[in-house]
Amino acid sequence: MTWQRSASQWFRLPAQQLWEVISRLELWPQWNPAVAHAELDGPLREGTSGRYSPSHRLIGPLHRRTAPAFSLTAVQDGRRLALRQPQPGGSQDIEWTLEERDGGTVLTQRVSVAGPLAQQLGLTAGEPLVRGFELQCARLFRLAAPPAPSADPDGRALTVIVGGSGFLGTLLAADLACDGQRVAVLTRSASDSPFEQITWDGAHDGEWSARLGAEPRLRLANLSGVSLDRPGTDENLALLTASRVEPTRALVDASRSWERPVERWLQQSAVGIYGHSGDVADESTQPPQLAGGLAAVVRAWEGAADGAAAQHRTVLRTAVVLHRDAPLMTRLTVPARIGAGGHLGTGGQWFTWIHAADWVRIARAALGLAADPGGSGLAALPDGVVNAAAPQPVTNRELMAHLRELVGVPVGIPAPAALVRLGAGVMRTNPALALDSVRAVPGVLNEAGFDFRYPTLAAAIKELGS
Repeated sequence: MTWQRSASQWFRLPAQQLWEVISRLELWPQWNPAVAHAELDGPLREGTSGRYSPSHRLIGPLHRRTAPAFSLTAVQDGRRLALRQPQPGGSQDIEWTLEERDGGTVLTQRVSVAGPLAQQLGLTAGEPLVRGFELQCARLFRLAAPPAPSADPDGRALTVIVGGSGFLGTLLAADLACDGQRVAVLTRSASDSPFEQITWDGAHDGEWSARLGAEPRLRLANLSGVSLDRPGTDENLALLTASRVEPTRALVDASRSWERPVERWLQQSAVGIYGHSGDVADESTQPPQLAGGLAAVVRAWEGAADGAAAQHRTVLRTAVVLHRDAPLMTRLTVPARIGAGGHLGTGGQWFTWIHAADWVRIARAALGLAADPGGSGLAALPDGVVNAAAPQPVTNRELMAHLRELVGVPVGIPAPAALVRLGAGVMRTNPALALDSVRAVPGVLNEAGFDFRYPTLAAAIKELGS
């Protein structure tokens, strides 16, 4: 039995610069917070033993007392480093490979656990090592890259991400950082982050505005807002609206006072604006003027961005983003894991989705950057509304079948809508996320020739499980 996870990231750096950090295992804790300590017992060559300890407060001490030493199983200068850690009845293998490509380097990390307890040990020992891979890469870039000059001689734009500490904001910030872009996060409270952090209160003018207004070139990605994944009470709907509208209005007001307009403004939105319907919705579809619910929240969010001082503004109506670390993935897989994943509700409601890798590529294009680091792919999106959604939405019945395959449960019992609403109450989530039907398609992206890496749900789910 084997448990395995792999992930890759492109860096605008030569392979040797990354190798100088990765090959020094004592630096591992500085770019992967799941590791508390690592060291080798001898020189960097195959067969050398060493030790590492997890930073988890419970697993770490146990690992230090009981785990045997690992051994290096592959050392290829500038290309590959691998180690093997014995586990009960099997082993855990960790491997990093470097491949120079497109003027930079692709780092691939693979963690696998083999043996009779592979699934259990994979979740306790392997999963923490791979979680937050993109943020690991941002830290790795900061260690491997030469120190940034106090002034940017190349005149590069600063990309400011509002909501940069959230899930999507972190993915975007990490990708841009590894691409060598200048990135800053607008945040209410500073934290341990590899990105420049600019504090604000999300509502009022202040030093943050002066800082952004002084930039000769500025791009802005507005991803503000608390998660939609909460019960649909009037109180929560008001919170969802306020957490989006107030920061957006503050940004718009500030932008009008800056000497130069924002070059590119990415305004996050959601396909939920189209409401509950089985009809196909592209960017030309007029959203219904519903009085309440999630659609009204999103409509207010988009409206708050009107009047922004920006040369170009793209509104990304984003579908449900699939990523193995996405908080919503747990919500989606729970019914399948407990055997209630035959389908939810009627099973005929439409589910609009996008793989996280494609969302980041779309967001890059919205900011006027090549979709793929290294200068390839779509380089810009037009102003206006863009559905950030995969070209093939699926029914809930199809979704649950793929999720059962992901978690290894062959069959599932259908869950009627009443049971879904009851379960949503227990899980403190909104049943509309599972029962509403949204069938949005990416008309603008298709017309622009955007090349989806994951155009089908089958391909996306396969990657999530790899």
